[in-house]
Amino acid sequence: MTVKTRITLFIVGAGFFSSLLFSVVVFYELMEQPFELLDTLLKEEAYRTATMLVKAQKESDSVFLDSASQEMDRYWIEIYDGNTRKTIFQSNLAKSVKLPLVNPGSRAIARPLVSEAEIKSAQSRNKNSPFRVRTLSIELDGRSFIVQIARPMEKLNEEIWELVLGILAGLVFSSLALIVISHVMAGKILRPIGEMKNLAQDISENNLEQRILHGKERDEFSELARTINQMLDRLQYSFARQRNFLFDTSHELKTPLTTIRLAVDEIASRDDGNLPPLIRSNLFRLKNQVLRMERLVKDLLNLSSLETLSSIDPKPVQISELLSSLVGEYKFLADSRNIKIDSRLPKGLVIQGDEQKLHRALSNILDNAVKYNVDGGQIALRGDLSAAGLTVTVANTGPGVAEADIPRVFDQFYRVEKSRSIEHGGSGLGLSIVKRIVELHGGDVTFESEQGGWTQVTVSLPRYREKILA
Repeated sequence: MTVKTRITLFIVGAGFFSSLLFSVVVFYELMEQPFELLDTLLKEEAYRTATMLVKAQKESDSVFLDSASQEMDRYWIEIYDGNTRKTIFQSNLAKSVKLPLVNPGSRAIARPLVSEAEIKSAQSRNKNSPFRVRTLSIELDGRSFIVQIARPMEKLNEEIWELVLGILAGLVFSSLALIVISHVMAGKILRPIGEMKNLAQDISENNLEQRILHGKERDEFSELARTINQMLDRLQYSFARQRNFLFDTSHELKTPLTTIRLAVDEIASRDDGNLPPLIRSNLFRLKNQVLRMERLVKDLLNLSSLETLSSIDPKPVQISELLSSLVGEYKFLADSRNIKIDSRLPKGLVIQGDEQKLHRALSNILDNAVKYNVDGGQIALRGDLSAAGLTVTVANTGPGVAEADIPRVFDQFYRVEKSRSIEHGGSGLGLSIVKRIVELHGGDVTFESEQGGWTQVTVSLPRYREKILA
């Protein structure tokens, strides 16, 4: 899960929880208001009905009472004499529905069992519709009344459900809006991190001079950028010292090794057979080791000089002629081991590059193809030029390389089989040099191998470049 997703989920979760708490509080408050309003209406209607009853009794107007009773169809009203507790008035709804008597001054919700036909109120369509009941003690004209008044709550329940659905719909829409807003805001917050990541991916061992841009603000992102830049400064300084050390050390070793080799050659050339066999054998062994050390020092100097380069001066290079010349150079070594070189190179393989460096890279590949081959093996050399660029493939038979070792074949000083590398004078720098030269040309090199089968190295180079930067 990405950090952006985590931030989005955190914001949405916190926002949803806050909205839910707010909705609960609002729902509770809104739930109280309808009951308060209904209780107020019941109280007003109770006083109005009691007043009308007293007036009708004074005037002995039974017709007035009957018409008033019809107007009260929406209410369940029953009026008792405060002293005798006898019923002196019932609304039509009270005549058909029996509700329990509630103590004066109380309010409650009653749910009688009635049929739909018994409740004539247009608002009541449920045979078990609940009633909001309120009982009041009223003193009028020197008389005491107990008025129990109720009203069906079906409409109120519908309104409550509409309120619940409205709150739920509001939560859903607010959550969706919060998801979109938090996703956008998380993207804006993490944009500096993304820019740092992209720049960090472009920074490599040979491209340490780049730095992450940061503003003057002293926020966490700016501090992180400054810290990374300081780390890059230390890395660049360490790599520069390492390269200088390798270059200086290799350069200092070159002269004494040359002197030792010349001295060994002079001793060997003056040998007229008087040296004991053991000394003669050790002398030639010393000569081979000095030659191996000279090749190692030469490779170190070449690799150090290549790593310090950041660009090359491209010129037209005849790859067909270059590869044909290399095949001729290695043919004698291949013939000595009965290795067949199958070269299929079309004419006109011309690209822009550094001929000397390309010669070194392709020479290293062919050298490995011959050295790490089997007697009587084969080497296949192919070249192809397209609009995209040049592709050179060198494949050879041999013991092959294990799959676990393939990702490291381009590492410096890495040798798959150290015993065979030492036997052939390998230093573990040949493919590292190849990779660096190809990178300087803006190309790519891949290595494929199957144990007991074919090993293939493919070099891909761009066709035209005015100037190539590594």
